Amino acid sequence: MSLSGSRSRSTFHLRRLAALLPFLAAAACSSPPSSTGGAVPGDAVIDATVLVGEELGRRIRRDPGDWPVQFRPARAIILPDGVLRADVGADLRVDDRPGVARHLYRSQLEDLWRGLDELGFGDPTVGDYEGNLGLLVPSDDEVIQILALQRGGRDWAIVRRFQVPPDLTPAEAADLEDARMRSAIRRLAALAWAFDDPPDDSIDFPERYDFGPDPWARYRDPVKGDT
Repeated sequence: MSLSGSRSRSTFHLRRLAALLPFLAAAACSSPPSSTGGAVPGDAVIDATVLVGEELGRRIRRDPGDWPVQFRPARAIILPDGVLRADVGADLRVDDRPGVARHLYRSQLEDLWRGLDELGFGDPTVGDYEGNLGLLVPSDDEVIQILALQRGGRDWAIVRRFQVPPDLTPAEAADLEDARMRSAIRRLAALAWAFDDPPDDSIDFPERYDFGPDPWARYRDPVKGDT
């Protein structure tokens, strides 16, 4: 009687588990493997580049303050340990490795990846370019915005290209952009301390040299009792 009851219960549990397996499998398949809610695996890399055509580059250099930061040629790489490498300049290319600009906190890395997930860029299936990124060259009035991502053993690239005709103002050119790419590039630029207002290169900052204490300082102080 006891043995028969035990077998019945075991059979019931096995049937119940078999009935649940399709639902468990469906739930597992429905969850995107790449989006980890901002988590930063050990291989996570963000690589961003903005390439600008020669003619448009001259227009930007002529009035840099009129053009938002996502239009200006730049490059940034954020490594898994939080090292942010960044630089700006017309001669930068996709294969260049800029110098270290700063080190990000873990929370900043997580926020950045979470933001990319929210923009829809954190899923490898959104990658739309499989060629050699180093071969991308903008035409005279073109902007190429590149976002190359790596996470969880996968890597993918997102590329946006658009022309900015000579008769278009910077404000009008903003309508040509992909809003999500603009948001991503601006977030990276802010972390690299690059903003819409370019630095004023006309300011001459004083140079300071520290050679230690002044050995003649005690001779310059008035001696007590002197009149």
